[in-house]
Amino acid sequence: MIELGREKRQIIRELCSGADGVLVRSAAEGSMGRVWVPELENPAYCVIHLGDFCFLFGICPKGEQAMELKSLLYRHCSHDFITPSDERWAEWLEDTFPGEYRIVSRYAMKQDKNNFSEETLLKYSKNLPEGFRIKPIDKRIYELAMKEEWSHDFCTNYETAEDYERDGLGFAAMKGRHLAAACSAYGISRGMIEIKVGTRKDYQRKGLALACSARLILACLEQGIYPSWDADSLQAASLAEKLGYIFDREYQVYQLFDLDLEQQLLRA
Repeated sequence: MIELGREKRQIIRELCSGADGVLVRSAAEGSMGRVWVPELENPAYCVIHLGDFCFLFGICPKGEQAMELKSLLYRHCSHDFITPSDERWAEWLEDTFPGEYRIVSRYAMKQDKNNFSEETLLKYSKNLPEGFRIKPIDKRIYELAMKEEWSHDFCTNYETAEDYERDGLGFAAMKGRHLAAACSAYGISRGMIEIKVGTRKDYQRKGLALACSARLILACLEQGIYPSWDADSLQAASLAEKLGYIFDREYQVYQLFDLDLEQQLLRA
């Protein structure tokens, strides 16, 4: 398969024109992520990989192309949330990886900025335990986040701290010099971001994620950016609803089992 540079992403825009998710739009715009197609001239399908997510669009391949796609998914997306764009892709995944996948639920929120209450968000953003403070994610906090597994995803889709300071947006709850929680732009596209929120295990249940999220949403509203939220658990969906989001739907994604890479490549 052929990987597209950021300047050539226009050839996939028709394939994923019906998608409104930030991560898909970001890849198609050339802002983030990686994209593969089987050919450069009128590709029948494409693969988008951004962070922990993989998206499949177009017509499911057969024969040699199907084997090439299978190998690519093993190599680059085996730990990720593989999202089929329709039922045909879901069937293709199940037929192609029998006994090698699990199905995981995610929870989408409606995209409607009119449900946010700035008064409520401001109250949440200021409701911090003693000893904590909210700070914008800068170069120092970027470097702190990248050092630990729990916080890595806040900034992992930006190649450098300078990239984050230029294109990203986020707020962190700090206790002294320690990063306790944060809410950050996991993905970016024109006029939108995809939110990533988390709290270090020993600081959970203190309202830190709520405060950081409220501060980020307020910043987005001030700047005319929509903060899209896609939850990986019912708990995260509940947090989103507390902030003013409206639940839209539950949907399913696929994760390949953590098979030995050499075995994967032999099968491919």
